[in-house]
Amino acid sequence: MRYIWLILAFLLFGLIAASADESVKESTTEQLRQLELRISELQQEMHDTKTQYGQRQQQLQHIEENIGEVAQNLEILYGAFTNKQISLTSLKTRQQKLQSQLDIRRKILAQQFHEAYVIKHQDYLKLWLNQEQPSTISRLLTYYQYSNRAKLKQIKKIKTTLQRLTTLEQSIKLESIDLNQLVYNHNHRKKDLELAYNKRHTILIQLASTLKNQDKELKHLAEDKQKLQKLLTTLEDTLKTSPDKTQEYTQLSELKGKLPLPVTGKIIKKFGQRLVNHLKWQGILISAPQGRKIQAIAAGRVVFAQWFRNLGLLVIIDHGNKYMSLYAHNQSLYVKNGDWVNANMSIATVGSSGGQKIPALYFEIRYQGIPQAPQNWLRL
Repeated sequence: MRYIWLILAFLLFGLIAASADESVKESTTEQLRQLELRISELQQEMHDTKTQYGQRQQQLQHIEENIGEVAQNLEILYGAFTNKQISLTSLKTRQQKLQSQLDIRRKILAQQFHEAYVIKHQDYLKLWLNQEQPSTISRLLTYYQYSNRAKLKQIKKIKTTLQRLTTLEQSIKLESIDLNQLVYNHNHRKKDLELAYNKRHTILIQLASTLKNQDKELKHLAEDKQKLQKLLTTLEDTLKTSPDKTQEYTQLSELKGKLPLPVTGKIIKKFGQRLVNHLKWQGILISAPQGRKIQAIAAGRVVFAQWFRNLGLLVIIDHGNKYMSLYAHNQSLYVKNGDWVNANMSIATVGSSGGQKIPALYFEIRYQGIPQAPQNWLRL
């Protein structure tokens, strides 16, 4: 009876645990939904389409988001193209080996027929009439039987090899067709990307014309700085009651001075350096080739992964305990809101979104929304 009660207790515990997990899952889903709604409201507020500047920024967003998608598709196509090339090379190598085997087996068969031709006059009747010793006759008959079996075996091997070669040739033909299609798709996407960049260039010229003096540029930069701060505050407020998995990882505060650069490149703008008038850089700008992969500096949850004015395609990762890292001006994003990432996981690629002139990653570390000097955290 005691065992029955124990089993019932375990079952009850399991049901409670499952219910708790489901409750946490529902809570997380609802918080993400609320977060996305608040972000959407903030984005709409930023895109004041009544002004020419707001209209141009909205156009820039659509174009840069399209560039990100096309660039990511190109990367996928290139990976598929590379895999097809490897597969085709492997098939052709197997074809060459089988062809070599076929040539060898044909030579062996030809030699066997030649030997049979040389001694073909020694048929069974002549052997008996020549009054050879029975042991000699027995050996010769055995040889004939062995020779015939060897020829049949060799013919069978040749037939099997030819069948394999035919199958391989069909596979090579299909792989070649797939490869040609991938090349066509790649070239088509490449043209789409070039057209998108041309459109982007036109929008940037139009944006520059709306900022005819430094005062206007300074005003918009200050506004964008405030909007980013508002976004971070929104994220922090929404995440206060969110289940925190970051406790499972090494805390960011324990990694101070040990963190890797999010991308290999040259730091061209430093924290605290003058930006425009009284505005200063709140992070660092790392110059790197377009398309180079960007890694998360530490484990955490993606709380923002979309376009943001002046920062372009932006990723923000919550590392727990009010620490966040920001990765801006990306070309393509590999993550979305709510994703959990590990340290050194690829989250984006280097780009120039947000209206930048050169490909580079803008990177920040924040604690309680306050920018921290990255050089104190990174291994430089």
